Amino acid sequence: MKLLKKRRIEKSYLIVVGIISLFVVIGYFSYAMFTVNKEQKEAIRIITGTLPATLSSEDKEFKDNKITVPKDSSKDITITLTNNNDRNAKYNFYYKDNINENVTIGYTYESKDTPPLKKGVIINSKESQSYTIRIKNENKEDITVEFGSIGGLENKELSFPSNSKYLLPYIEKDKSGANAPVLSDNMIPVVYNGKTWVKKSSDYYNYDKQEWANAVTVTNGSRETYKNAEAGEEVKMDDILQMWVWIPRYSYTIKSEDGKNYYGKKEEEREDEPTQALPGEIDVKFISSSITDEGSARYTGDIVEGWYTPSGFTLGEKNLSGIWIGKFETGYMGANTTTEAEHDTEEPNKAIIKPNVYSWRLIRVSTLELVSMGITKVGNIYGFDQSTYDAHASKNTEWALISYLTQSKYGKYGNSLYAGENKQVYMNNYKAYMTGCSSGQGTAEASETYTYKYDDLVDRGKGQGYGGGGSSSTGNITGIYDTNGGAWEYVMSVLDMKSGQTASLNSGYPGQLADGSSFTSDRVWPQEIYYDLYTSDEVNKFYKGHALNEIGVWYDDRSNGVDFYNPWLSRSGSWSYNEQSGTFAYGPWTGQAGVTNSFRIVLTPQ
Repeated sequence: MKLLKKRRIEKSYLIVVGIISLFVVIGYFSYAMFTVNKEQKEAIRIITGTLPATLSSEDKEFKDNKITVPKDSSKDITITLTNNNDRNAKYNFYYKDNINENVTIGYTYESKDTPPLKKGVIINSKESQSYTIRIKNENKEDITVEFGSIGGLENKELSFPSNSKYLLPYIEKDKSGANAPVLSDNMIPVVYNGKTWVKKSSDYYNYDKQEWANAVTVTNGSRETYKNAEAGEEVKMDDILQMWVWIPRYSYTIKSEDGKNYYGKKEEEREDEPTQALPGEIDVKFISSSITDEGSARYTGDIVEGWYTPSGFTLGEKNLSGIWIGKFETGYMGANTTTEAEHDTEEPNKAIIKPNVYSWRLIRVSTLELVSMGITKVGNIYGFDQSTYDAHASKNTEWALISYLTQSKYGKYGNSLYAGENKQVYMNNYKAYMTGCSSGQGTAEASETYTYKYDDLVDRGKGQGYGGGGSSSTGNITGIYDTNGGAWEYVMSVLDMKSGQTASLNSGYPGQLADGSSFTSDRVWPQEIYYDLYTSDEVNKFYKGHALNEIGVWYDDRSNGVDFYNPWLSRSGSWSYNEQSGTFAYGPWTGQAGVTNSFRIVLTPQ
């Protein structure tokens, strides 16, 4: 009997403790919910419990906690929950279970904020958390969305809709001053939603956050479908023919910490001084097409001066607001092995620019220029109109634009995911010359297999980032790939004699040969605006805007100028050059069809 009585007392005690604990939980936690008030034209409310959060939004249409979503339209709104209570609280989003079927509500994808699904999210006292929500109104009348703090209604968890068009990433409006991308009619602006590329017509870049603008060209059969698709629709990789990245017009200048060695600016988090092996930040400012700075491109002290605008932003007499550069080395369409991508043939419709393809190699300079120019000519499969856009193989002055911007606060150097030697673009050390691959480090020995493919999702803590981000110019998937390793990339930059090594081993253009004789050819040199002419002295001196000797040997990259026997310049190094490859690497080549040499294409608006 005493034992039974004791157990009853223990049971009663546990019940009391349980009731007290329940009140503690209610006092400390609150859950936000969506509901619909049928009497207020489907007004949707966010409601919180005993510890309400202060709700706000930077959307200018958001007034008195209300926002209107027009009929047959969608609205993305970022809601900030601020916990003004003196204790931590837990919040979640819900909506009424029997919501009008013509209204869809769900989270948009935001890589930096994990939506508070079933488990909710704890917001510390006096702190905030923001989430982006999409409301799609398919009614024939406007709806009013009201945010408030009432409670006790039936609710249903807010979650990701299965349709990918609701997985749009929220990208803050760019405030860097970068010129907006100039899109051709056939180009589809895209963003990455964490799983795939999707169409997005606005706010698809933010250079302040190292999110560069991307656009794609697609197959003839899918082009009209994608052009007419809603923002958020997936652009399938199988339909993509070429991927492009926008480089806005800018000026740059390089700081010296000691007034002698110009190795870039020291950021606050860095303890050591910038060196040649581990350089600092290059100052960059975005400018309009009406501005051309002609300063020294370097400075000492705290005052930034000596701005210089690279000549890569000028084509002939025209100042450009920016250029599109191939996101990857150019591949040969249909090649299933690395040897199948070796062709010295004029086939513009074989020029594919996307990840996980084999770089087009064993192609002479004169041929790769014909291929590059041909992608906008009549009969091209990409949908370009030559009267709107000009295409050509990258000159060194254009390739250099990648180097400066990568080492700026707008590129990988400014990406807070990386520190020290990891700020260098990771090397593509895969011997098969497959685009977008990465070793996961700045310097690596050549490998028979890839360490990471472009679409490998690996731990950010290893500096790789989603989509092999560590091997791009931004440290994320929005940047330019294959600028360290892969293949050497021929650029349209040559010694001022238009020469080749021998009659059988040369660029294919007519000119003087190494033995002093002349070479004739049916190939015609392009207009002078499409190539850079150098003397060997110019290449080996501090030459502004060309990313040559002024930043030569940064990160221990190779730094060798052209000469009589090797008059053509190449960039990036190949998988075989180990620490000598990189975004700052350059070296001389013959111009012949080399198995280690590929190329990159540039688009400029007419």
